[in-house]
Amino acid sequence: MLFLSVLCFHGMLFGQEPSLVEAEVIAVKKGPRPVFDLQIDKVRNGKMDSLFVRAEVIEGREDLALGMIKHMAQKWLLTIVPKLSGDGYLIRSVYGLSSLEPGKIVDPISTPLIGKFDNRTSGSPYARSLSPGEEEQEIVELTNIERWNNGMLPPYKQVTELHNAADGHSIRMAQLDFFAHCDLYSNKSAGQRMTDAGYSWNAAAENIAGNYVDVEAAMIDWMASSGHRTNILSTTYREIGAGYDPDSDNDDTFKDNGSCDPGENIMDIDRYYTQNFGRRGSVYPVVIDREIAQTSNRNINLYVYGPGSATSMRFSNDGTSWSAWINYLPDHTWILTTGDGMKTVYSEVSTGSNGSGTVYGASDMIELINSCDPMTFSNTTLSGTQTHTACEIIADPNVTISGDIIFEAPKVTLDNNVDVPLGATLEIRNQ
Repeated sequence: MLFLSVLCFHGMLFGQEPSLVEAEVIAVKKGPRPVFDLQIDKVRNGKMDSLFVRAEVIEGREDLALGMIKHMAQKWLLTIVPKLSGDGYLIRSVYGLSSLEPGKIVDPISTPLIGKFDNRTSGSPYARSLSPGEEEQEIVELTNIERWNNGMLPPYKQVTELHNAADGHSIRMAQLDFFAHCDLYSNKSAGQRMTDAGYSWNAAAENIAGNYVDVEAAMIDWMASSGHRTNILSTTYREIGAGYDPDSDNDDTFKDNGSCDPGENIMDIDRYYTQNFGRRGSVYPVVIDREIAQTSNRNINLYVYGPGSATSMRFSNDGTSWSAWINYLPDHTWILTTGDGMKTVYSEVSTGSNGSGTVYGASDMIELINSCDPMTFSNTTLSGTQTHTACEIIADPNVTISGDIIFEAPKVTLDNNVDVPLGATLEIRNQ
């Protein structure tokens, strides 16, 4: 038997999809039927290596050929399902796929693109990139994937205090054999537990689940339940903590009888999952790449929370050397420092121009692994016979090919302003 429970409180509010991949456009080939080469650089179900997909634009969608742009600072997100027949997949929707009119988002596209792949994904409904064995991290990542899939909502920021509250509750439920939002032995509510963990909330919520075989199964049922789904997709909260404990004592489990006392015996629960959501009034987080644990790309996407009066913002990789103040926008791109390891990005958001108002600081961390310093060409002409080899090659912007040029790299990104006139050739080779 499976168990779910939701609790919501504001100040109190407790409370088979297609496989997903992330991709970037690397080339646009002009012709009677435009073809996109997409580099799939984050396959997040853990069962498929990076690969290429060639997506041919069907009749009536030729206007998309030159209009591939990112949606703000978010990565490409495609929804893919197997074709009913034949060897390939249908691309059902593409966030960020636009017409020639900048910012015009086509989602879902009226007629699917057709993509052929090197291999197929599993039947997993989620796309993710996880640290092995970290159920708590998986809860956070899948939560933010659901937020993206349901209206491209801002990501929740994982914070230590909510993690401690959620994980502590999962552990106590497992060790003391109960399933309830109220701790049946300390008589503490979810709000009290969060406060005890040092989280000064003015809105908070909690989801719990038990006996699901894994996080993915729990998330599917949470999303199928209106109360749990509301917490996961809420715009009230900004932060999240997650907890998991497998329980191994096989004792009977008790459920709250409605007054924070052990009531009904509901059999043993083997695995306990907890989500704690919260908002602190004066805390405006910054979130790296929708809170994934690791990345191999130094070019990251930030989501920057700010008050309604936010006017300017700036960033730093060390908390000392800052970028210039720029106009506030929630989505922003940033470049991490070179070298693998844990990286921290600091943000400051101000209610005045150039930082002249009240300033709110935040930071987030991500692990950089197997990173690459790309070879970049911009505002230049490449002539003669040349072969350029690197871990990544970027031609952006205003690059003209006037000779016979070879780009050899696992990933090659071409801007729309890359010009290959008659008599010149540009060959892209994947290592």
